[in-house]
Amino acid sequence: MISLRRYIDAHRTDNDPKSAAPTLSSDTKAGSNESALLTALRAALLAMGEWGQHAVPSVGNRLKRKMAELLDTLERSPTPSVLGKVSEQVQSELSHWAECALQHGNENEREIKKIMSVVAEAAATIATKDEKYSRELSELMSGMQAITGLNDIAAMRRSIIDTATLLKSCVEKMMEDGRTSTSRLTAEVDEYRSRLQVSEQTAALDPLTGLGNRRDFEKRLESKRRVAKSFSLILIDLNDFKSMNDRYGHLAGDDLLRQFATELRGQLTVDAACRWGGDEFAVIVAGGQKAAMERVDRIRRWVLGEYKINTGVETIKPVLNASFGVVQWDGKESGTELVARADQGLYLDKKSARN
Repeated sequence: MISLRRYIDAHRTDNDPKSAAPTLSSDTKAGSNESALLTALRAALLAMGEWGQHAVPSVGNRLKRKMAELLDTLERSPTPSVLGKVSEQVQSELSHWAECALQHGNENEREIKKIMSVVAEAAATIATKDEKYSRELSELMSGMQAITGLNDIAAMRRSIIDTATLLKSCVEKMMEDGRTSTSRLTAEVDEYRSRLQVSEQTAALDPLTGLGNRRDFEKRLESKRRVAKSFSLILIDLNDFKSMNDRYGHLAGDDLLRQFATELRGQLTVDAACRWGGDEFAVIVAGGQKAAMERVDRIRRWVLGEYKINTGVETIKPVLNASFGVVQWDGKESGTELVARADQGLYLDKKSARN
């Protein structure tokens, strides 16, 4: 952003600091530098949106959408005045995203700490009433209290799993002795495990479409590689989706994404499907290229085509088309390399569709 501000200042006249500088495309003396700057800025905006969504999916959708909107504004009119406004808006959006991400993380920490405090309190109550298990329960209680002081979610999760295993063992022994006082603790443990499971499941889903999110998909991809059986990857990119958002608004676009995801899930009951990001989706198919192409044919016949969307003002019937990138895992390449090959195929298919 500092380089961007220097660029803007360099194009102001000495007599009139408010005068607009020539556009990037019309300045012949600094053409190459301006082109490089615009390219770098474009890549930066896209990366901010993509990784902001990847880091915290539940709060990253807005950032990615705003970065795309700013990029569109910049490409339409890449003047110094527009660059200055874009710079300010980027800083504002990053600040908003950071605040939301911090709040999201803090809420998760508070929830886990609250659960562990409740369980520790129950264990302490039983420990005071049962001398036989007092020492064992006291040690578990100390471990659970220590968890509430951690600030690393991953470390908290590992500690919770270890503590839950020990707690379960202790509870089972107490139940064998017929202590009726264990009923409350068992209920607390069951509630804790249920809430933690629900939390894990929710974290693996895309909130808009209900499909798996990118983080969940990457885990599934690595799991497939470890099993080392033949599988293929399909990347799907909805064509001209941005024009749909521009014309009818993001609410209509979100409705179309939800309907598409529902239809896609119905046609891929045994495959792993996720929302890769924006209007892109990814599918893991067991088997080779032939099996993957059969899925693509099914999607073309039964998922793509006309949809009915309510914009809030009118009902429209957009015809949805898509481009595909289909590759089979070669048995050696990493998940990143496999996705890169599929993405290249997707790019060629989209280019062919435009031509």
